[in-house]
Order: sequence, then structure tokens, then C-alpha cells
Amino acid sequence: MAAGVDIPFTVNCMRYFAGWCDKIYGETIPSNGPFFSYTLHEPLGVCAAVIPWNFPILMAAWKMGPALCTGNCLIIKPAEQTPLSILRVGELAIEAGFPPGVLQILPGYGPTAGAALCRHPGVDKVGFTGSIETGRIIRRMCTEANLKRCTLELGGKSANIVFPDVKNLDDVVEKCHQALFFNQGQVCCAGSRLYVHEDIYDEFVKRSIARAERRKVGDPFAKDTE
Repeated sequence: MAAGVDIPFTVNCMRYFAGWCDKIYGETIPSNGPFFSYTLHEPLGVCAAVIPWNFPILMAAWKMGPALCTGNCLIIKPAEQTPLSILRVGELAIEAGFPPGVLQILPGYGPTAGAALCRHPGVDKVGFTGSIETGRIIRRMCTEANLKRCTLELGGKSANIVFPDVKNLDDVVEKCHQALFFNQGQVCCAGSRLYVHEDIYDEFVKRSIARAERRKVGDPFAKDTE
């Protein structure tokens, strides 16, 4: 998963946002009268990112890319289960010549390290990816601290809808299977609900069960493990 998804998707993400660095600017707005009207985009300042463990580097990249390309400093609080990947990214940032303090890594637990970032008056924005329950807590702490900006990407119950006129039922079964089981289901938008038309429901369930029973579970480093 790291070699096939986490690393290459991170590379694509960072390359995309690198292209935005010199394309973010304001506008001069025509006005009726002796006025000079314009907009100016400025960095927020210090941003904090509280990220989950399911894609340790990619989740950080989704926060690093937009924060850094718009001129902000960023503090990343990785999940306590997976701090090593992003600590290595921090080492690589130093090797690449990042100025001191622009990118900081703060390992720790949510109730301590995460809460400190949310409550700190010097942090201007918090971005969080994780559960709805924790998101509510973070939103409340950000509001109570200094009304800092807060962006939440929370989990849900994403649905796949299957109509009776599908041309290849096996293909649909496979796609729905992967939508749920990909990365052991540890995806914010995992297809954890299915709505199947009654005309094909029984056959769809039959084939879905058969596909799930064929899934190879085993050593995560083995190439034949799904």
C-alpha cells in the first residue's frame, strides 16, 4: 500500500501544489469613481495539521501542499500509531533546505499534543482529518481558543448505488468490493453502504459474498495479499 498508493500519490500531490506557488495573486477591480480597488491574498500564518494513520504520508501531503505553497508555516501532528513516516519526511525537508520552522513535526497524543495546537493562540488555522467525534472536539477547542479557522475532513457512510441495467455485473461487484475493502476499509470515503435494485439484489449479494470469500488475507508485505 505504501509503495503503490501512499508514496506515488504523495509525489503527485506535491507536484500539483508546487505549480500553484507562483499563480496565487489578487485582482485589480474596476471601480466607478476615483478609487483604486484590489484584492490581496496573504498567508494565514501558522497552520496546524492533525492527521490520521491510514495513509500516513499522503494525509500529511494534502495539508503540506496547500499550506506551504500559499506561504504558511505548518506544524503536523501525526497519528500516534504512525509517526515514523512523517518524521522521515521532516528529515527530508531539512535535507532539501527548508528554512527552520517552516515545517515542524509534533508527535504525540490527541488529548495533549493535538489539544495544545488547537488551543494555542499562535496557531491561526487547524486542519483535521479523522472521526466525527474528534472533529467536534477540535472545532469546539478552536472556537474557544481564539476563533481560529478550522477545516474538518470527517468520515462518513458513502454509498454505492447499483441499477438493474448494469452491463457487467461481475465488474460492478468487483468495484463495490474494492470500494469497501481497499486498505482494509480504512478510507474516509470507503463505499460502506450499498443500494442495489431489487431486480438484481439476490444475484448481486450472491456474487458479492463469493468475492469476499475469495479475498486473500495475510502478511501485508506479501505480494499476493489483497
